[in-house]
Amino acid sequence: MELWIAKIKSTSERPIQKLISPLIFNEESNCYIASEYEGTIVVKTSNNKVQKVFLSHYGITSSEQRIPLIYDEQWDVWYDKGDELEERSPIGINQCGTFFFEAEDGDGYIIDRSSDVYITSSLLTEEEFQQMKDEIVNMLEDLLTANEGPATPMRLWRENVEAAQYALEQTKKLHEVLLELEDAPHEQLIREQQLVPSSKIKRFDAEFLINRKLFPFKDKFSIPVNVRSIDIPEHRMIRWGLERLIDYADRYLRQARNRKRDLCQRRDFLIYALSSEKDQRLEVWEQKRIKNSIKKDLVHVSEFLRLVCESERYWEEIVDMAKKCLNLHYLNVGEEELAQTHLFTFSPLYSEAYQYLDDLLNLKPLKQLSNTYAPLQKSPKLYEVWCLLSIIHSLIYECGFIPVQNPYTQIQRRLQRKRGLEGISFTFHRPVYRYENSYELQEMDLTLEVYYERPFLDTEKSYRPDFTFIFRDSFRTETAFLDAKYKPLPNREYWAEIVRDVSFEKYYKPLPKKPIASFLMHPNKLKDVSIHTWNAAINHRKQEELRHRLGSFDYKPSNKKGFVKWMNMLLHYHLGYNGVCMHCGAHFPAKCEYDVKQKKKKYFTCSNPECEAFWVESFCFNRKGGNYAKKDAHEPSTATLFKYTKHSEMNYHKETPDEWDVFCPVCNKRAQDRFRNDV
Repeated sequence: MELWIAKIKSTSERPIQKLISPLIFNEESNCYIASEYEGTIVVKTSNNKVQKVFLSHYGITSSEQRIPLIYDEQWDVWYDKGDELEERSPIGINQCGTFFFEAEDGDGYIIDRSSDVYITSSLLTEEEFQQMKDEIVNMLEDLLTANEGPATPMRLWRENVEAAQYALEQTKKLHEVLLELEDAPHEQLIREQQLVPSSKIKRFDAEFLINRKLFPFKDKFSIPVNVRSIDIPEHRMIRWGLERLIDYADRYLRQARNRKRDLCQRRDFLIYALSSEKDQRLEVWEQKRIKNSIKKDLVHVSEFLRLVCESERYWEEIVDMAKKCLNLHYLNVGEEELAQTHLFTFSPLYSEAYQYLDDLLNLKPLKQLSNTYAPLQKSPKLYEVWCLLSIIHSLIYECGFIPVQNPYTQIQRRLQRKRGLEGISFTFHRPVYRYENSYELQEMDLTLEVYYERPFLDTEKSYRPDFTFIFRDSFRTETAFLDAKYKPLPNREYWAEIVRDVSFEKYYKPLPKKPIASFLMHPNKLKDVSIHTWNAAINHRKQEELRHRLGSFDYKPSNKKGFVKWMNMLLHYHLGYNGVCMHCGAHFPAKCEYDVKQKKKKYFTCSNPECEAFWVESFCFNRKGGNYAKKDAHEPSTATLFKYTKHSEMNYHKETPDEWDVFCPVCNKRAQDRFRNDV
């Protein structure tokens, strides 16, 4: 059985376009290794008895779950065409995981089987793909306790440190108990065959008498003997519990190390920003505010990093301690799931061991819904689910939104009914603030509904964005869309095409009431770094209308800043809640000051003493009626600009080299251009 990578076009009458190359077997991993999006994987068989070929994977419970392949006479290969109804691409295009092929003869007997095929992610590193799967579990655990707000990541990590410290104490106590048991572990008598000298055999049975008659020259005979064995259910259960504890701690350890890496990079960036020379054209008080904002950010990151390092140290110790326990001689047995037994109930030491293990494995009352082994994962679907949970998590723990119902409970109920998450919705609220021209503070309560794969029917075709956001306050209702695209973005043309076809043609143009934004999120940055993806200029005639309404941002486990920046853009730029701080998600209204010389400028400082982020609301000079208006001047209503300190990484307007300057999303001019005659 040979495996090949082939180019396939599912919609064609002859789907296989060409065979690209044979799949190479990796001796070290003992399997074939391929990367998604290289092409589909097809099978060549030399056995003329083969009548059917199936794609199979581990964990299948019935033959009906295997995928039957189609035979192509022209290329003499068996291939998978995918399934349009199930939105499943041909195998190898967008799935990650392990599978194999089985060939059957006319009677249904398996007469050939391939070695395992392992498909890796082409858009994420192996570490990032593992992090994505880990985070699904971690975020579910966090959402379990997300009942009050505003919540913060710092509070989550403080709880993590407390849980790790408690777990380490319990693990140490468990280790002491297991050491005591090593002196005299419980045993049981088992029957096994042993060679015993005939002179020492006390009891004769028929088999022994017959063998001695047949083999009179033999001195030893195999007879059943009662022997003591430490391989008892309780020891297997203790081993199982320790293995699960290591899995649990390893996941938290990976989480801590990933966060530590990100925080170290952030800390180094802030130290550099603090030591860099400031723009001398800024007012002195502006420079002081910016410097203070960076300092506060640095203090926050440093404290955050301290907590993460503490958590890392505790989980490392737990793993080491659990492995020491596994090295005890009486635990060199198989595994069996932990359960209450007679010995665990009535033996003081075994009872203690059981209680410590049970306590450790239930630090959080979570049935790990997302930790189920999935041999063949559809990468885009996994990315979508991760995006959904990450969006909900960020809204609660970074943007200050409070859920009306517990999100974990909603997810759990839906999955218990054996339904997918499609159509699920979550409702949040939070106070928002707006400073109008009078600089008087207006406070409102904002309600946000988030839907996953909710169709809208008020158009000629029914479309279903991945994520729909509906914002409601006392005066209006606005909608925004996000679509997760787990696809490579090789160049500017492909990016512009997908934004036009999806964001504009599907989720903007057909709607009678336009959304305030229709964006895409994708795992990797666009390779062409010259493109500002936050403002897609796909139709210059409508650029004034489409400013920051179409675009995309990269989003993956190692870079989740994009969503918070997107929410900041929606609240500040499109909805006008300019007094809300999305840097920390605090519920305090920001302080607002204005420039006496240029009364069009508003300066905002977050009221949270632990944050004090700083941003500016101003106007593009190239507006109708302005002193510096050019021929292509646009309406004052579309001239509002928000500028954020560069260290905050919150600028969705395209930045210039100057601290406060940005390019206008309508006319693409910056403040320096107002004195130029050639624009």
